[in-house]
Amino acid sequence: MKHALIFVGFFLLCQALSALLVQFAILPFLTGADYDTVVLHTLLSSILYSTIILVTFIGMKWCPVSGNYISSKPIGVLGLVSLLSLTLILPSTWTLELLPDEWTKNLLAETFDKLLKSPEGYIVIGIAAPLVEEVVFRGAILRKLLEWMNERFGGLTNKKAWIAIAISALFFSAIHMNPAQIPHAFLGGLLLGWLYYRTGSIIPGFIFHWINNSAAFLLAWMFPNIKTDAKLIEYFGGNETALILSVIISTIVAIPCIWQLNRMMKRA
Repeated sequence: MKHALIFVGFFLLCQALSALLVQFAILPFLTGADYDTVVLHTLLSSILYSTIILVTFIGMKWCPVSGNYISSKPIGVLGLVSLLSLTLILPSTWTLELLPDEWTKNLLAETFDKLLKSPEGYIVIGIAAPLVEEVVFRGAILRKLLEWMNERFGGLTNKKAWIAIAISALFFSAIHMNPAQIPHAFLGGLLLGWLYYRTGSIIPGFIFHWINNSAAFLLAWMFPNIKTDAKLIEYFGGNETALILSVIISTIVAIPCIWQLNRMMKRA
């Protein structure tokens, strides 16, 4: 548990220091640059802290890296993970929209709107975020929590593993610090944690995470006139029947994906 808390603290510290460094040491020299200030600041600070985190976590072996999982040629698992990521977007978003608006207020709506509608934003949302978050929260934090459960409680059962997964998901959701993201991040953290626990690799989780974030980016470009914090019904032109049918079909496809993944993935 101690290691997990250290990793979370280091992650947040890197983000904070990078944001301050860009704000006061880099942006003043780029005042003439033809970029939106919010996008430029987020892009530069993301590149900076992502580089520091990846170099540190991999270099210090806080997140061990090997080619063992890829060498097992998990094409079927990765294909199902990709399909699952796409099919869960509608059901999960629709379910979370049932929560009271005050519980899921988007404090970063304007920032996300600018990032999702600028090509540079994809570096932050589509590449840096999935890679760094999987390295930190699954490859390092969840790995240590699973080890801690195993050592402290005399063996790692599925029940103990799910406690570790839930703790890592809580950390993962809390660091987003945005009510609109917290519920989705927690549920996503549970699924991503399950993928890591069953495979021992961050690759399935990264694929899932990357597709999920890329889909949000693609939607923003396909519907430029709709704000990124809009309700799902707006993407369906107000047609509630089409929305409900799409949610049902997506759910019907997602359930066998999860069932088949559970059969195919061996516990690491």
